[in-house]
Amino acid sequence: DTVTSLLRQNRNRLDVILLRLVFQIAIYVLWKERNSRQHGGVCAPLDTTTKAIGNMVKKRISSLKYMGNHKLSGLVVRWFTIYTY
Repeated sequence: DTVTSLLRQNRNRLDVILLRLVFQIAIYVLWKERNSRQHGGVCAPLDTTTKAIGNMVKKRISSLKYMGNHKLSGLVVRWFTIYTY
């Protein structure tokens, strides 16, 4: 159901890119959390996990260097419009 929603065609291009990026980062962060628990780590609170996902998305978008009038230059602005944590 989530993957089907991500593949829907009637979305804004920036929203599609952000959804895919957040989905990929969420999978990674949750995998890392699960791996930590299996090897004796402490369970991280949901708030911490949510902030980690948000920070990783922000860092990834900020690391992209778009020059001039690039079609994805509004990605950072769109992210901060959506993500208000």
